[in-house]
Amino acid sequence: MKRFSFLSFLLILTGMLLGQTNKQYTKAAESDPEAKQILETIRQKYDGYSTMAADFRLELDFPGQPVEVQKGSITRKGDLVRFRLGSQEGIINNDAAYIILHGSKEVQINDLPEPGETTGVLTPQNLFNFYEGDDYVLAMQGEETYNGRSLDVIEMKPVDRDESEFTKLRLLVDTQRKEIVSVKAFSRDGSSYTFLLDGTRGNAQLAENNFTFNRAEFPGYHVEDLRF
Repeated sequence: MKRFSFLSFLLILTGMLLGQTNKQYTKAAESDPEAKQILETIRQKYDGYSTMAADFRLELDFPGQPVEVQKGSITRKGDLVRFRLGSQEGIINNDAAYIILHGSKEVQINDLPEPGETTGVLTPQNLFNFYEGDDYVLAMQGEETYNGRSLDVIEMKPVDRDESEFTKLRLLVDTQRKEIVSVKAFSRDGSSYTFLLDGTRGNAQLAENNFTFNRAEFPGYHVEDLRF
């Protein structure tokens, strides 16, 4: 089994940064109007919440290996995010991005990304708005039944295919509930990464210190500040 830590997870998914220049093949403006409208409706619903919470699963499918499943959870309030993925945790607030590795009892403190740096990137912290912007061409791909629910399928292809590590994204969307059910990213090497959202909750009640990193909560952890 290929070892897959949270840090390698971020590195791989950050490789999904879709090019902002040299749009060789087509234009995002040529996207299917129906697909654009569905995602816009979902965006408006998500933006209407003061806070959000969700449980999710990440399925890692590498060629020739059994599918690996990691469970996680995420809470968000504006730009503030806290999530858990397996034995690893992340806190993103106005000061820094804190990566907490419970297995090795280590905390890594990182600089926040520059404005626009994460555009087009699929990571837990932007799981609810990664599809925004002009980096994708959207197309409706029919319907699919999942857990007894009839879902619309939307395919997203990068405008600049040479700059993208992934060939496409495939969304399952519950149009009636106005929510994303799953996101699957297809890699050029034949692997795929799937987020499955198990119950998105809007206006969730969160602890006041939910997005605060408190070193006292992690006794015995080695804390390394990697900020410049």
